[in-house]
Amino acid sequence: MGAMMGALFPTVRPSPGVSLLGIGGEPRRIERVLATVRIVLAVSALVAIYYDSTQPRRYAGLAYALLLMYVAYAVGVYIAIRRRPVVSSQTSLGIHAIDILFPSVISLFTEGPNSPFFLFFGFVLLAAAYRWGMNKTLLTGAACIAVLLAEAAALRSSSISNLFAGQYDLNTLIMRAAYLAIFAFLIGYLAEQEKRLRAQAFALTSVSSKARFELGLKGTLRSVLHEIVQLFRAQQAVLAFEDATGAFLWKAGPESTAEGLVLTWRALDPSERSRYFFALPADTLRLSRTRGGRSYDFVSDEDSPVARPSAVPASFSSEHPFRIALVNSFAIEPAVSARLFLFEPHPGLSRRAEVRFLRDLIRHVAPAVYNIYLLRSLRSRAAADERARVARDLHDGVIQSLHAIAFRLYALRIRASRHTQDVPTELLDIQQLVQREVSNLRQLIQQLKPVDFDPNRFVEWLSTIIDQYRQDTGIGVRFISDVRELVLPVEIAREVAHIVREALVNVARHSGAEHVVVRLSPEKRAWKLSIDDDGKGFQFVGRFSLAQLENNRHGPTVIKERVKALGGELTIDSRPGRGARLEIIFPQVKTAAHA
Repeated sequence: MGAMMGALFPTVRPSPGVSLLGIGGEPRRIERVLATVRIVLAVSALVAIYYDSTQPRRYAGLAYALLLMYVAYAVGVYIAIRRRPVVSSQTSLGIHAIDILFPSVISLFTEGPNSPFFLFFGFVLLAAAYRWGMNKTLLTGAACIAVLLAEAAALRSSSISNLFAGQYDLNTLIMRAAYLAIFAFLIGYLAEQEKRLRAQAFALTSVSSKARFELGLKGTLRSVLHEIVQLFRAQQAVLAFEDATGAFLWKAGPESTAEGLVLTWRALDPSERSRYFFALPADTLRLSRTRGGRSYDFVSDEDSPVARPSAVPASFSSEHPFRIALVNSFAIEPAVSARLFLFEPHPGLSRRAEVRFLRDLIRHVAPAVYNIYLLRSLRSRAAADERARVARDLHDGVIQSLHAIAFRLYALRIRASRHTQDVPTELLDIQQLVQREVSNLRQLIQQLKPVDFDPNRFVEWLSTIIDQYRQDTGIGVRFISDVRELVLPVEIAREVAHIVREALVNVARHSGAEHVVVRLSPEKRAWKLSIDDDGKGFQFVGRFSLAQLENNRHGPTVIKERVKALGGELTIDSRPGRGARLEIIFPQVKTAAHA
């Protein structure tokens, strides 16, 4: 038994993967389930025969011995599979062959085709369906029928019939063979459909998981397109994208690196737009070149299965010569649309099935990728606003002060010979002005520096920069934290850090406040950051949400954009002459950004 187990379970390496025809890494789980069922079946059969008064009349001892051997074999397979990290296809085939062999042997001693152990053939068919699906279940059914026919032929010989306990009955043989054929087809078909649906659901999840905020838009597109190309076994993927700023083209493959397919990007000229956004009869379809090579037939996801001709611009077919292409067009909002082309796909599905799966796949993945696109747009807008603010601060602050210093120095030089007593006072004023602008420049440079902190010690970092702010500005700022320590994802911690610095800089420059309170507290599966000062307040009066601030164009732009990038909420309570309060509620994990 140990030698047999060693032959059945050679050492192999795992090969995980995802396919529309099956899920990599599944054989071990499947074999564990079948091993459990095999033990239950073997033990149940042994108990049933033991208590059955119509136990085998001849060779009863041999039948019990075979059953006991099968129980031992079932337990041995179960233990071996539990201990092995990987089950090879050869091992599965070997186990399957033994499962077919056992009912073949025991039925010879228990009435042949009329054997009560006919149920074991049903288990063999179920195992084949659970492992492989339709085709191999039909092959298994044919093998079982062949075994029955061979036994029936053997039992027709009087000498062999006397040797074994089997009985030959043509009607019973035909019925049993018909049962096996029908059963093999039914469970094979159902198992094939279930296996395919499960594999497709797993593929949807796998591709959707590639859309991650930390990868950015380019990294996400590379990962998603690489996964789609591998999934459909295509040679190349081309994504044409159009928004209010223009049209762009992304290409993935056929070259690849260790990180995946090579992804290239370029802007499309207005004259090239029609090359990719040409009219199509359906949103999702399969184009295939006709025999003449001058036109294409298409199969869409509509109910009609008839392939119909479709026109493809000559500029497109010359730029991307193909024999088969899967195309999906989708619009997320009126101003944003895209079209995905997969060239030479071979997913192993029927034409209609691969079109429908591409449609379902894009419906699942497109919103996640679009959220990352929105996040990039929000960050770009926030960066542009921040650059504009810096330019405005430099112009209104430093440059104006330098002009004033130059003018006062010129005036001082003219008056120095006649009013020497005024020179020390004027020089002192100029010196103080220079020192003040140096301080302003230092604050501006500090604000422009990238945020450097440990997201696992976020509360400590907040306390440190607030202490530094107190020393630099002389403003009485107090930090209160209702949590001892806070661990945030890097992207959330970075955005919150920028919000805190921007808010404190605004207080120092515009509010004239003498006291500021910064508080961090939990808020219903989220966190709340409040910044309260006793300065001049904003020019508006009352409490405004983020949507109201956007509609009325109130509040600091940079902070609003960063809160939106977080997927958080912003509330500003302004009390002119008495101060203002900012409340930012941000999630524990990053949520989808909204435009």
